[in-house]
Amino acid sequence: MSLRDSRLWLLLLYALHAAVHQAGFHAVWLDPDQLVVADQAAWMARGEFHEPFFYGQAYLLPFEAYLAVPAVWLGLDPLVAVKAVAALSFYLPWVLTTWWLGRERPWAALAVTTLFLALPLEYTLAAALPRGFITGIALAWLGLALLLRPAAPSAGAQIGWAALVGFCTGSYMSNVLMLPALVFLPDRRRWLLAGAGLVLGHALFKALGLFYVWNPDHVVHRFPDLFFRPGYLLGNLQNPDVVVALGGLLLLGLGAGALVVRAERRDPASLAGADGWRWALGAAGLLLLIALMVSNNKFAEYNAGSPFFSLYRMMLPLPLLALLVIARWAPTGLAWRVPLWGGLALVVALAGVQLGRFVLGQERFIEAATTLEPVTRDKVRRVCKRLAQDWRRSGEPYVVLRGRDDVLAYGCHALYGVPVVQSDYERRTWLRRRFERDAAH
Repeated sequence: MSLRDSRLWLLLLYALHAAVHQAGFHAVWLDPDQLVVADQAAWMARGEFHEPFFYGQAYLLPFEAYLAVPAVWLGLDPLVAVKAVAALSFYLPWVLTTWWLGRERPWAALAVTTLFLALPLEYTLAAALPRGFITGIALAWLGLALLLRPAAPSAGAQIGWAALVGFCTGSYMSNVLMLPALVFLPDRRRWLLAGAGLVLGHALFKALGLFYVWNPDHVVHRFPDLFFRPGYLLGNLQNPDVVVALGGLLLLGLGAGALVVRAERRDPASLAGADGWRWALGAAGLLLLIALMVSNNKFAEYNAGSPFFSLYRMMLPLPLLALLVIARWAPTGLAWRVPLWGGLALVVALAGVQLGRFVLGQERFIEAATTLEPVTRDKVRRVCKRLAQDWRRSGEPYVVLRGRDDVLAYGCHALYGVPVVQSDYERRTWLRRRFERDAAH
């Protein structure tokens, strides 16, 4: 089998995985947060930019909403557009790494695909949801991958890529889990440029957040006060969910990275040689970041077994650290005795196992209790159709929902253009004034 053929087979597996997961889960099931992002894309596509972050809160940039705007201009449904951006962002790091490695290192490409297919099903479902997480992760990964290229780009480019990483990390702090890969930058100058870019990007994100300092009335959902205490660390590490999720990702991701790198070095002992201090520094940094992540009070806020408010949302970037490690080493010409088709057959079998787990296990994920109650796209269509009929008969300029119903408030406007305001916990604090202005004209 040629290298080109092996890469095409691996891409076919990613495409099959995407088709099954998108058609069987993401195209069917929604939650209120996804509808907020879709509504934000719908407003921006009409040229109305009301606030920079996730509506009603002074943190988390909805990257999917921004990047979905051109697709909405072309006529795509806002929800489909943000889901497409999220799906592309989820698969992009894996597909690009597999394709790049497959040119000269087919076994490394197979290892990356195997790692992807071995990820927990709850992780793969939670990661691809359009909530501002996954696209920020993909952009931060891209910035780090370009920074770690052996051939140094210009100083300006290095600062720019690092600024992208810093900006995305300001939005979603768990991106720091990928930063230990920077210990493999080859010299002090590149370290300093990367550091300057990270600080610049983070400062730019904080500057964007000044909008909410100047407009405090836009803040409905406040960022919780974080407390870091040893008791939280010990308590969370006694939680089986935490041990399984964090331990599994570390074992899969970093274990795969270490095995591939060791196998492809000419001298396996060299991992403890000239690069030993880098490995030690990176491992120490990662352990410190994980300790900080696990020792805060917010880490315990999740719904067991549900991808809609998953524990994995705290650690989504962790497997991508392995991609950065695997991709860093140049090929060594190591000869493998196992035929390439044998490894490819193993990956195909693993893909079948994961797709089988998806078909058999998705109902359990839907039925799990969750803070963000899932709803089907078909149900949203039906209730919004009834709401639109009631609104047209009323003759009112907009609908006021008594109480709180995020699905109707954000979904009916984003998907069907029904002007809806809810009386409780309305994130779009400017919306009532906006509708009244339309009615006056």
